Amino acid sequence: MNKDDLETLVDRIANEQYTAEDIKLLQQLLTDNPQIASQIGKNIVNIGEGKEIHIGDRIYQQWDEQVIQTLIEFIKNQSDSIPLLPKELPQEEYIRLKNLLASGGWRKANETTKSILLKAAKREKEGWLTDENIQNFPCQVLQVIDRLWVRYSNQRFGFSVHKQIFNECEKDPQAFGNRVGWCIQETWISSSQIIFDPSHAPEGHLPWGVMQVVTMDNAALNAFVHGLRNTTKKIVQQDWQKQLLADFMAFGGFVTGDNVDKEEFRRNLEYELSHDQAWWEGERLEELKVRKLFSLLAACPNL
Repeated sequence: MNKDDLETLVDRIANEQYTAEDIKLLQQLLTDNPQIASQIGKNIVNIGEGKEIHIGDRIYQQWDEQVIQTLIEFIKNQSDSIPLLPKELPQEEYIRLKNLLASGGWRKANETTKSILLKAAKREKEGWLTDENIQNFPCQVLQVIDRLWVRYSNQRFGFSVHKQIFNECEKDPQAFGNRVGWCIQETWISSSQIIFDPSHAPEGHLPWGVMQVVTMDNAALNAFVHGLRNTTKKIVQQDWQKQLLADFMAFGGFVTGDNVDKEEFRRNLEYELSHDQAWWEGERLEELKVRKLFSLLAACPNL
């Protein structure tokens, strides 16, 4: 929005000729840019000169800092005002989540948050996000949801809280899990152990479980991959064997036109073989969900 657009917008609001969209737009500008009050004061002191300025039930003769501050408070206090929403977050979804959080419906709000993320990425049917979905996720959706969680939890819950803790833990899933109460004595908790009482939940405890991953739910495929994994663990033990397998995969990628990073493949192979559990099982599955959350937070730098 340029200076002229801003002046026109505020003039309409001051003279009570505004629409609901005008209120939403200016409220969003004020929310995202706290410094805008002083900018408005400098830019539009003389706008509407010679006209009475009506803001709520008060009347002013000219623009000044008092008028601007009154205008800001008037807009912020509109109980039914809705911020401008990204197209991936319909107004009804926003209102539902807002009402749940405002009324203390933390469990339902947690489920609604998960649902919104899937809908925003058009992955409701699958129920989980791919790495590509995460990298291309509409970050404005995450920001709007986060503002609601932070506001109604008194800054205890939300994605930005997750991100701060995740950075303080140096991106270590185990340390993060310990801090937010998702991991107790090195064991990741289940959904039945989540604390939906803000007075007893650790900081950053919610929202929980919003990042799902694909699991091996086909019995035949599960058995086959288990067998292949166990065989690989028994046969591929020496460094030269791991390097040979990495070279083979790189050659296969060359033939098919895919770019396979041999060193990355070898690191991933060693990581997998160093664990008794496969990535889709038990504790490792829960850790993977946390890593997926980390990827989503990292993909949204303005959170």
